[in-house]
Amino acid sequence: MTRLAAIDRRARCVALLVSTTLMAGTLGAQAAPTAATVRAASAAAAESPTTSFTADLGYVATSGNTRVSTVNFGERIVHSRGFWRFEQTLGIIYGENDGVENANLLRAGLGAQYALRPWVSLATGALYDRNRFAGIARRTEEYLGLVFRVHQSARDTLRVETGASLTQQQGVDGLANNFPAARAAAWYKRTFGASAFFLQTLEAIPNLEVREDYRINSESALVAPLSQKVAIKLGYIVRFDNLPEAGFFSTDRIFTSGLQVSF
Repeated sequence: MTRLAAIDRRARCVALLVSTTLMAGTLGAQAAPTAATVRAASAAAAESPTTSFTADLGYVATSGNTRVSTVNFGERIVHSRGFWRFEQTLGIIYGENDGVENANLLRAGLGAQYALRPWVSLATGALYDRNRFAGIARRTEEYLGLVFRVHQSARDTLRVETGASLTQQQGVDGLANNFPAARAAAWYKRTFGASAFFLQTLEAIPNLEVREDYRINSESALVAPLSQKVAIKLGYIVRFDNLPEAGFFSTDRIFTSGLQVSF
């Protein structure tokens, strides 16, 4: 790629991120505050800061004729203060078969949201993931976008996200691939009874330079409480890459089960 083409690509990346920010400002300016939204925003600002912690842990091991061990761990910290909401996540899946590593997936993220209105927030953050068994030595993403609270009731919550990101990716073959991408996501939660719930997330990330290169990630989870702080969690994750690294499959499917602890 020539130096001129690289500069042009970076300029388009910056323009995309700036346009997303300007769109957020336009939405904020156009949505005239009503008495109800002002009261809700003031109440949010007056609330005391809150912090929550959730950890998931699952482990399977066999011995004898077959020696297989698999562990999955995840944690999530959310801190809310006034109009701000900060989130940190970490997920690890590791497995061995007869002492030979056959799964090693890591995903981590930091994010922040600022409430422009009770129903829309500006979101930014960074993500990191590694999955050598899918050909990815490392991948980092910085994103900027909007989060819309489409529906919220006692039992159902639906949010959608839209925005743009910059991706820096390196395959296990050492080849680097840096590109701008769009991002669209949906988050749905259905609560049963007091604490049990079903959670579904869906994320689409198309490469803005190569039409055939796009990723789709989804997670389905069912959580049933054993006590106020401990629950059983079943999860099913699908990670699809329409243009995978050479020699690797396009789809990874991961089923997890274990305990969830919340504070």
